[in-house]
Amino acid sequence: MIDIVNTQLPSVAPCRSNFSRLAAAALTFCVGAALPFGADAASASAATPVTAVTADRPEPGKQGESMAADKPGDILAQPYSSGVNLVGHSDVWSRDSNIQLSWVDECAYISSSSPNFLGWGVTADPSTFGVAVIDVSDPTAPKAVRVLRDRGSLYSGEAMDAVSTPDRKVLVAGTYEGGAKPAEDARWVSIYDASDCANPTLTAEYQWPEQVHAITVSPNGKRVYATHIEPFTGKGGVHVLDITNLAEPRYLGKFSVTRADGSSFEFATHEISVSDDETRIYAGVLGSGGDDLNHGVPSSPPSAASLGPDAGGVYILDNSDIVEGRPNPKMRLVGTAEHGGWHSVMPARINGVPYLVGGGELGACPGAWPKFVNIADETKPFVAGEFRLAMNKPENCPERSANEKATGGIVGDPGTAALHYNDVDSADNTRLGLFPFMWAGMRIVDLSNPAEPVEVGYFKPGDACGGHARYVPDTGHIWFACGKSGFYVIELKEGVRADR
Repeated sequence: MIDIVNTQLPSVAPCRSNFSRLAAAALTFCVGAALPFGADAASASAATPVTAVTADRPEPGKQGESMAADKPGDILAQPYSSGVNLVGHSDVWSRDSNIQLSWVDECAYISSSSPNFLGWGVTADPSTFGVAVIDVSDPTAPKAVRVLRDRGSLYSGEAMDAVSTPDRKVLVAGTYEGGAKPAEDARWVSIYDASDCANPTLTAEYQWPEQVHAITVSPNGKRVYATHIEPFTGKGGVHVLDITNLAEPRYLGKFSVTRADGSSFEFATHEISVSDDETRIYAGVLGSGGDDLNHGVPSSPPSAASLGPDAGGVYILDNSDIVEGRPNPKMRLVGTAEHGGWHSVMPARINGVPYLVGGGELGACPGAWPKFVNIADETKPFVAGEFRLAMNKPENCPERSANEKATGGIVGDPGTAALHYNDVDSADNTRLGLFPFMWAGMRIVDLSNPAEPVEVGYFKPGDACGGHARYVPDTGHIWFACGKSGFYVIELKEGVRADR
């Protein structure tokens, strides 16, 4: 049994300047310079230096390709990059378990996996598992200041989100499905008041009726939406928790999809996003009981067809019943975009037209990539474009390894260019897509023409970058995290940024 506490570790790992120095950069970034946990990180920071211009170091080979000489999956001694400057970096105690990224104000939160996650051989120091709190008040020197290790935040994986509003700042982290044993220990969610973003205060913990997979906090910070997914049956749904009172969460129920005729069915939804007014839920759906996805493709046994980039789709759901507090609430189906992306889906508005940016995840080459779903008519959404790296094109795929052949292409080897999550710079006025392509790194894409998106920059540290990313409008900074190498702040170079 693990002793679960909020931990303040004595120090962080020493600087590894060989990794943080890019070949022709004028500045060496110190990775995780020593700072006592719990100390005032802002007062410990030196005067903010000017961001150095990072010389481009283009990746060899094809776009998104990992070269055998680089030992795919390992941290590169010098990252590959183009069109971006490295602003700052923290190695997050050199742990290799970083999964999801959320944020409030000048703080980033990075969840961790459980030990030996999915058999990937995670070997992080046990004391570093949990939600890492990163102080980014000086973006050139982000500091890992503490780790949250409560019942929900210890192994939260993909089940974490945070929201900042004028009235409240909330961080929610729940145990990722399968992330703890026995099963009853894998149903906890921890709720924090993040008003002091570097020192989140635990206000309550709640035990879901069943394990959950991903968590989304409503834009007003008053409700938590948690998905349950059974990928090989099409079963699942969305649990909803009212956290208007942060100290006394109130369970509202588990919701299926309800059609216009009143019939309902379960759906295997991986992650949802929510409109600003919370009346719309955008759900990435792998399969369902509605017989409206994966036509002709059996959900079991699992296959590349049932889990691949064209599997499932996106549901647009009317969530007004819950928002208005109506009795016997339902999540009502408005529209379905088959093949629109089942893993992660985010709203965007491009040239005044509403879109959803969706995508699948992982897999052997050709992997997964983002798709752009036009929702101008919510009842008839359609895929209007997509963005692929060169390594997402079948003709560029190498021969599959023994492991990839054995899994039928469901599992890709380290080095595969495959989307995980996706984000945009602004949901209201979208110009850029922020796409972590796992081992192909963070790719930045001009979305001004969704039918013909163009990559404008990338940062590729060698290990897998896969969680959500933040764009900071005031500075143009982009925050993201990678599994082994830690937390990054980058920016588009001035010339590239001026053209966007």
